[in-house]
Amino acid sequence: MNGSTFFTTATALTMVALLGFMAAGFFPIIVDFAFAIEAVAVILALTGLVMVSFVTVRKSLERVSRIY
Repeated sequence: MNGSTFFTTATALTMVALLGFMAAGFFPIIVDFAFAIEAVAVILALTGLVMVSFVTVRKSLERVSRIY
């Protein structure tokens, strides 16, 4: 499993949060939900980043082990 699904989900949640911030002009209570959605998006994006980093390091180590 790669981190692209996490990045895609995080991007979608960021768009939902932006819509929430725009709607906050009419309903101020929505700001709290938009911040919560954005926090989840950031957590998912960082999780995806960590997964991509681990996969990259693992593949690099496998390649080096085959060479040497």
